[in-house]
Amino acid sequence: MPRRARRAGRRYREAALGRSRRLPAGPPLVALTFDDGPDPLYTPAVLDVLAELEVRATFFCVGYRVVEHPGAVERMVADGHVVGSHTATRRDLPTLALRELTDDVRRGRDVLVGQLGRPAPLFRPPHGDLALRTGAVARGLGLRTWMWTVDPEDWRPGVQAGAIAAGCEQTGPGDVIVLHDGLEQPWAPEALDRSATVEALPAIIRSARAKGLAFAGLPG
Repeated sequence: MPRRARRAGRRYREAALGRSRRLPAGPPLVALTFDDGPDPLYTPAVLDVLAELEVRATFFCVGYRVVEHPGAVERMVADGHVVGSHTATRRDLPTLALRELTDDVRRGRDVLVGQLGRPAPLFRPPHGDLALRTGAVARGLGLRTWMWTVDPEDWRPGVQAGAIAAGCEQTGPGDVIVLHDGLEQPWAPEALDRSATVEALPAIIRSARAKGLAFAGLPG
């Protein structure tokens, strides 16, 4: 099958399942997104940088972490960020039976709704699981699934801030960057240290702004 046809087929499937990976066409915008939090140490540090540089971002939070660190979510909302679900436990969805998968996605949404006191329609599956059944479950629960277009692999053990920033240098209009303010199931214990991601943020933001890009939260 020609590459163009494969891309068109993928876009059709994603649209049918309510999945998105790019911001809508229009103003030159880019989205910063953070997965696997909130973390009691690194999420506040990320929020401090975003506040100082006046950047609005999107956080995909794991349900059990929301329960453990509700204050971090409260600050996200108070600072004007968008908050979405990253399931209740961040298990590997393709390994779960359909009932377990549905329960994990539903509980992740419900925990966030209970914390926010309003609907929380955004969802990102762990590991970017693109299986049709995950998309169908999310859509059935009223969720809009958001993927990403730029992954600087800040989750790699030992990665340095410079490498993370370099991984975002080609960011352009409509791109969605995925970073991590926490980390589940790390490849090695040292990957739990998210300080390199925090350190890389100013350079990522400056580089995007130098291209005339502005930052926006993901739409629901």
